[in-house]
Amino acid sequence: MGRSICVIGIVVSLFTGVLQGQGRFEIRAAATTPVSGWQQMSMPGRGGPLWVSPTNQLTTIDVERIEPARQPDGRAAVTVVLTDAGAKKMAEFSAAQIGQPIAMLLDGAVIWAPIVRGVIPKEGLLTGGPNGLTPDEVQRLLAILK
Repeated sequence: MGRSICVIGIVVSLFTGVLQGQGRFEIRAAATTPVSGWQQMSMPGRGGPLWVSPTNQLTTIDVERIEPARQPDGRAAVTVVLTDAGAKKMAEFSAAQIGQPIAMLLDGAVIWAPIVRGVIPKEGLLTGGPNGLTPDEVQRLLAILK
C-alpha cells in the first residue's frame, strides 16, 4: 500500500506536539560526533552518545494523519502520513541527511535514532528501532500527533 518502513537516521526535528501536558514528539538532526551548540544525549539500543540539533524541521502541522500499526514481526508501531507540504520538507531534509542519524524524541528523550538510508516519503512507519515502541509510547504518540 505504499507504506514505507522508515529505517532512517540523523537527528532532526520532524514533529513538535505539546498537547496540554501530554508531551511532545520531535525529530531532529543528529550526529555521532560533537557539534557545537547541539545537546549531547544517549542513544537507546546503541552505545555511545548522540548530539542532537536544537532546531525542528517539521511540526505537528505537517502531519495529515497518524494511526496504530504493526511491524511485520507483530511489534507495535505507528503509521504517520505527512501533508503534501510536510512530505516536501521531509524529502528535502532526509535527502540532506543521508548517512546520518536522526533523533526521534518523546518528551525530550531520544526513543530512536536511525540512520537515514534514503529520501523519506510522505508516509512512514515509526518502529522505535531495535527495541520497538512500548504500548505507552504508541499511545503517547497517537495522543500527541492527532
